[in-house]
Amino acid sequence: PNGEAARVSPAELAAARGRRSLLASFKGVCQSSSRRPQLAKLHNGRDLIMVCTNGGGRGSAQHWDYKTLMLSSVFSVAPAGNGLHSFRLAEAIFFGSIPVIVDDEVTLPFCSVLDWRRFSVRIRQSQVSQLPQLLRAIPPAEVARMQTRLAEVKRKYFLFPFNTAMAILHLRVREAQRAAAKGDGGGGGGGGGGRGR
Repeated sequence: PNGEAARVSPAELAAARGRRSLLASFKGVCQSSSRRPQLAKLHNGRDLIMVCTNGGGRGSAQHWDYKTLMLSSVFSVAPAGNGLHSFRLAEAIFFGSIPVIVDDEVTLPFCSVLDWRRFSVRIRQSQVSQLPQLLRAIPPAEVARMQTRLAEVKRKYFLFPFNTAMAILHLRVREAQRAAAKGDGGGGGGGGGGRGR
């Protein structure tokens, strides 16, 4: 990540653990062609802060500092972006806020080795209006487990993503070599369908 997320300190993250008073937040540009304007309709000014920096919606983006929002939110909404995934996904991880992935098609980073369901929430774009109820239904103990796993994933996979990618590549090469040595050639079907979750 760039900017604030790359510079958040361990002390800030430790302090945030006990003061995440917001259920969920989103602050960003709301293109009319996306589901982001629907997110802005969820804003209640209390525990759901969903604001558009280009106007629209129920709240004023100027009143909400991005870093403070991220450090105060249990969940951070990462809707579909213009690239492979929204940069908010990485920022949520670095800020220790459980990502809520709102994207029907995204392939998540390191999905061949990470079970994203253990430290994030994924909803379909058609479920945006149900988001508050879906998040409130997650038991506090499960939220705590997700936060712990999120911190582990950040440390092991996202602090040095190039090293992680290379390690996964080497692991796959070794697996293929072992399979070839056993004589089964490593072929066959099960090649990773459904890995996008």
